[in-house]
Amino acid sequence: MAPVTSLVALRDRREQVIATLTESFAHDLVDVDEFDRRIGLAHRATALDELDELVKDLAPASSTALVPTPSEQALAEWPTERTMRAIFGNVDKKGRWSVAKKVNVTSFFGGGTLDFREAQFAPGVTELHVTAIMGGLVVIVPPWLAVECDATSVLGGFEELDRGPGSPDPGRAMLRITGLALLGDVSIETRHLGESRREAKKRVKMERKERKKLASNQRNALRSGDD
Repeated sequence: MAPVTSLVALRDRREQVIATLTESFAHDLVDVDEFDRRIGLAHRATALDELDELVKDLAPASSTALVPTPSEQALAEWPTERTMRAIFGNVDKKGRWSVAKKVNVTSFFGGGTLDFREAQFAPGVTELHVTAIMGGLVVIVPPWLAVECDATSVLGGFEELDRGPGSPDPGRAMLRITGLALLGDVSIETRHLGESRREAKKRVKMERKERKKLASNQRNALRSGDD
């Protein structure tokens, strides 16, 4: 049985490679047939070298790299709580920033965007509590970040995104989103760095197509084995 560290490294590298391929497809660096072929190989890869081979001809994309784990000294000084308010105005946060272990955001007759794609998280759970009252908020998360959502919507919209790790992993970051949308809207979107909402929708569509294709191939292989 492979060491846990090797399995974690393989999982993380696979996520990076898939992110690179989907971003390259979104920017027309690979066509649909080549994208399908490489995504399939990435899912079946059992070694880091196999994954590296799939993207060696593509330009490095900073958006696909996992954010490095903070040092012990940085963790000792990590902010514990932060509050942001958009009252008849906007709150926007993007770029490189350290996310406090608990972030409280209030949007009252206001709006804003929290972009976590270049943000650095401490290992373990980071809590984001959102209160949107007759306001709106867009939360943008990178594909590598595990997300859990447990929120309430009253005469409003709270688009929930659950993409947890399945089992607790204290060594990796997870964003837990809670809160209330009252006559307001909170949208949680997964995007690569530099990826627009339109490009993200195109990528998601292709990923769904690839997953269906892989599932169909697996079913056909099982039927062939039974014959």
